[in-house]
Amino acid sequence: MGKKVDRRIQKTRKTIKKAFVELLNEKSLEEISVYHIAKEADINRGTFYLHYQDKFDLFEKYIDELLEELISNVKMLKQKMKKNRDYKNCDIYVLFFQHFLKYPSFYRSILSFKGGPYFYTRFIEGIKDYYLQEYEQLFKCNEKQNINQETFINFVAHAHLGVVNNWLQKGMKETPEDMGAQLSTLVFSLFRGYRD
Repeated sequence: MGKKVDRRIQKTRKTIKKAFVELLNEKSLEEISVYHIAKEADINRGTFYLHYQDKFDLFEKYIDELLEELISNVKMLKQKMKKNRDYKNCDIYVLFFQHFLKYPSFYRSILSFKGGPYFYTRFIEGIKDYYLQEYEQLFKCNEKQNINQETFINFVAHAHLGVVNNWLQKGMKETPEDMGAQLSTLVFSLFRGYRD
């Protein structure tokens, strides 16, 4: 079992991340300094350096934290789906949108490339890995098809993130349930076409 982080440390890191996200909504990562983050968080730079090496370390650790949370939630839901038939395929897509709804300011900034291409590339790779694992058997059954597996996965991953980004940028008017159902229908219709 992992060591529990002290509540004061958790609170300080949360304050630093909140300040960082607020700054990302105003500036690009290049324009933000540790001084800006510390000032926004109302802490001194020494306190910042107790938790992070620099702004890039903060950025990467926050990305890792969010991706780990998303992947962990997907894994838990998949385990529940195996035990309970009441769950549907679209529930995973609903979970994706619920995750983005939880951190809209950060994702809106990052998907607008305010953090550079790093996060976008990281996230695309994560989605591609998910589809490769999820549908590995499907690809094995369709080796005779003319569609290249890598091309297909790239298409689905970029389309997925494009839909999420459009939803975030337009103010998330639809619910995660509505968006999850739509994305699930689109993705599975593609896989059905691939299978036929």
